[in-house]
Amino acid sequence: MRRPGQAERLLRSGRLRCGSILNVRSMALRLPIALLLLSLPALSCADRINRMTLTERCVYTAQLSVAGYHYFLQGKSRGEVPVRWHGDETQNEMDFVNQILDRAYAAAERGRREQPNQPVSEQAFGDRAYQSCMNPDLT
Repeated sequence: MRRPGQAERLLRSGRLRCGSILNVRSMALRLPIALLLLSLPALSCADRINRMTLTERCVYTAQLSVAGYHYFLQGKSRGEVPVRWHGDETQNEMDFVNQILDRAYAAAERGRREQPNQPVSEQAFGDRAYQSCMNPDLT
């Protein structure tokens, strides 16, 4: 015959109600669940862009800028730049790509207005985008 556990003895004695056991158990689970729920917003923001180092992010910025500039030189509008999404991007990643392309088009249009007869090479355009990203105070 099995010996009754402490909870069973307390129940039989009337000093502990069944609901109290559930409350103790649920209280023990509340802290880990609360911590998990509090960490979800931070986890959802941890996408590829946020995990990049400054150098990686600036290289990616330059690559996107050159891609946008390439289409600009072909006479395509910003809306005609094809962006191939893989389907697992976060909203932050999509916003980042679109903002960089928008900035690249704005810089390309500004460059064309300021020096209409001297287009900048794609390499120089990318170098400027990289330098601007690495040293935002100098731009």
